[in-house]
Amino acid sequence: MLEKNETLGEKFIKKGFWLYLFSFIVGPIWYIIKIILSHDLSVEEIGILYWIVSLISLLTVYHDLGLTESLNYFLPKYIVENNYSKFKSALAYAILAQIPTSLFIWGLLYFTSDYLAVNYFHAKELILETQYVLKVFCLFFIWMNLFQIVNTVFWATQNTKYQKWSEFVRMIAILVFTLFFWYSGVWTLQNYSWTWIFWLIFWIIFSYILFYNRYYKTYLKWVKIIYDKILFKEIFSYALWVLLAANVWMILSQVDMQLIIYLLGPRDAWFYTNYLSIIWIPFLIITPIIWFLFPVISELNSHNNLEKIKIIRSIFYKYFWVIALAVSGIMFVFWEQIAFILFWNKFIFSWTILKYSIFFMIFNFLLQINFQILAWIWRIKDRVKILWIWLICFNIPLNLILIKLMWVEGSSLAVWLSWIPVFYLSNKALKSYHVTFDYKFFIKNLVLIIFLNLWIREFFLPYFWFNSRLYNLVFILLIWIFYIITIMIYNQREFKMFLKEIKKILKR
Repeated sequence: MLEKNETLGEKFIKKGFWLYLFSFIVGPIWYIIKIILSHDLSVEEIGILYWIVSLISLLTVYHDLGLTESLNYFLPKYIVENNYSKFKSALAYAILAQIPTSLFIWGLLYFTSDYLAVNYFHAKELILETQYVLKVFCLFFIWMNLFQIVNTVFWATQNTKYQKWSEFVRMIAILVFTLFFWYSGVWTLQNYSWTWIFWLIFWIIFSYILFYNRYYKTYLKWVKIIYDKILFKEIFSYALWVLLAANVWMILSQVDMQLIIYLLGPRDAWFYTNYLSIIWIPFLIITPIIWFLFPVISELNSHNNLEKIKIIRSIFYKYFWVIALAVSGIMFVFWEQIAFILFWNKFIFSWTILKYSIFFMIFNFLLQINFQILAWIWRIKDRVKILWIWLICFNIPLNLILIKLMWVEGSSLAVWLSWIPVFYLSNKALKSYHVTFDYKFFIKNLVLIIFLNLWIREFFLPYFWFNSRLYNLVFILLIWIFYIITIMIYNQREFKMFLKEIKKILKR
């Protein structure tokens, strides 16, 4: 399943290709969908829709008691051991755990939808629409759980091709249904909520076909499910910590959105959603390699090859600092124009929110590396402790204070300020994988990035205007290409050294 005959270098090249190919294809599709929504629905309607999605995402933490997420740790181990009976048993445990918890949460959400529409979402003018969409998304909750099992298998086996193909099918399906309602003239909040159900069904069918042909027929069809108490206890004890971690992690990812919908209302909620869409654009490039990297770390950890894990972390730290600075600088210069290009003039306020958080993005980049390493080297308890400290001591208090003081802008500042102490704590937890900071490399790139952004702001920004979205888009893309090429030429010596370091690491 893990293609054991391939070297780590071959895996990085082969799987990295699929990660980035589909990331560059899928990412723009999602933004096309949001552009259509921003044009045809009111600010309040879209705010209601995405805050219901946020609520459903929050509830998915509890659907299987943490078992599905814990498969990311156990499945690579069972593959290395060639123990497909344990592999199949772990999948069975996760599926069985989903049934009662999913049905309970579904019933609770369905029968309280009328109450939530009035008392939680405060949608006075959209009460009926909110009630309807909540009930539709009860189906989404049930079906989504079925998909997550298969998707976890794709990630655990490092099969980025299948995972990204299924992701591509998902985005194509939602785009097709979105365009259908758009062109047919029946575009309403209720109809769009059904597109989420339709694309999810297509997604599940496609993913299960891939899973059956690639994994079940070859490896799992003839092996038996074992009900071993020791195995059961091992998986569930780890799943408990995963549940605690996932619980606080999901709350952290959604708490700002839920507080805004409750304290401020759906209009501010949608401004904040568009702000998130803008600030997560750089992660379309960064996160795919992080997603693939950590099953590789799990494999290295299984072979007790800790030195390579340390070197990988060191390399990522060195270059992610510079990447984050470069991206933050150019975003600060141009994202008022990007907000206009993506979401029209009525959502230009999303850019104002962005100003308060953009330069804290580096801590999120590095924090993802730290947290994933902690998970893959069996340090899940440390991650849980850090996350709970983050939630109780920093995130929620900062949100409550700054939302009151600064309105919706305060929430963005609160979230990103809270990354700093958590980054420090996660770094401390990984002190055995100490990283030496290259100050010379950092400072020389900082000077270049500041100079380039000041120069671009002074000589290019005055040529932008807010009546031609296509012109602005082409102009920004050309400047972005020039910006990246300049930084790469400036760092060509370090880039060659980086390639040499990667080659050394990826040799068996």
